[in-house]
Amino acid sequence: MKLQFKKSDLTNAINIVLKAVPSKTPMSILECILIDASNGVIHLVGNDNEFGIETICKGTIEVPGKVALEAKIFSEIIRRLPEAENILLTIETDERNNTVITCENSVFKIAGRDGDEFTALPSIDKNQTVSLSQFSLRQVINQTIFSIALNDSNKKMTGELFEVNGDDFTVTSLDGHRISIRRVKLNNTYGLSRAIVPGKALSELTKILSGGVYDETLISFSKNHILFEFDDTTVVSRLIDGEYFHVAQMLSEDYETKITVNRKKLLECIERSTIFVKDNDKQPLVFKVEDNVFGLRIHTELGTMDAEVPIQKTGNDLMIGFNPRYMVDALRNIDDEEINIYMSIPRSPCFIRDDEKSYNYMILPVNFNPDEV
Repeated sequence: MKLQFKKSDLTNAINIVLKAVPSKTPMSILECILIDASNGVIHLVGNDNEFGIETICKGTIEVPGKVALEAKIFSEIIRRLPEAENILLTIETDERNNTVITCENSVFKIAGRDGDEFTALPSIDKNQTVSLSQFSLRQVINQTIFSIALNDSNKKMTGELFEVNGDDFTVTSLDGHRISIRRVKLNNTYGLSRAIVPGKALSELTKILSGGVYDETLISFSKNHILFEFDDTTVVSRLIDGEYFHVAQMLSEDYETKITVNRKKLLECIERSTIFVKDNDKQPLVFKVEDNVFGLRIHTELGTMDAEVPIQKTGNDLMIGFNPRYMVDALRNIDDEEINIYMSIPRSPCFIRDDEKSYNYMILPVNFNPDEV
């Protein structure tokens, strides 16, 4: 095999597939990046058997073939090559997969492995394919993924529910303390599809979704996998087994107190309160809702903060406590200037949602001693 690349093109392709290369695995071949130029196009592939990425790289095929190269060494070599514009490099292998990388006056020799040993990405039976812009997909993931559980005995909490129904595309996450839901409208109508997608895969996916509102992503659902296709890149993830939680039963339309507040002003106040909160501190931020005033107070061993934000209130006065960081996560991911917050009693969750239900954030309250407020 003999290939020639611009450094910038190869670097971009490597950075994409590296996100699917495991740092530790009993299968050493999966610590490699596959370069496959056997069929007239240069493909780079990373795969950890749960999550895989394949992308097309621009380059010239002088002699076709394929080889698997240890990802860390290969990526470091390419990264450290000269940065001159339009610089070219050559990758050449012999029949034993010994690989020579040449760039100007630099020559690197590394041991490659038979590309046929590399585990190919699974072939996906596309039961339904949905079209969505890269911008919208990246946005709804980023606006919900903070609510997944990072490590939990219930694996379903470590993923997000993707649901397509008609022209609605909904993403849901929860971690036992909060629920985040985002809904976008699709340009076409589809049948019902549901899949629990691992949060790790989605986090890596958002890092390579660089397109805008006019750049398409095709999402294909199958029984065990989900497939994302965009630009010259394919991303495949194994799904989390089981039925997702009955989230609709956890959401309430009833409320006794509704406040309308400027999102930015409220967010700034809550962010200031986190100065006094340690990582494992469970001391709540207490909200005191009265006519036209939203009082905020936090008291920890590090200090105390009191603040007020003007509001419009409907319903009862209320005093209720929340983890301030959960509130910050939700408010940072809303674009509306004015938001509505719905509450009932100090032991019931609050809901931050818009009238169109394009977003719905539920946060459970935290117990506190009113005498200490």
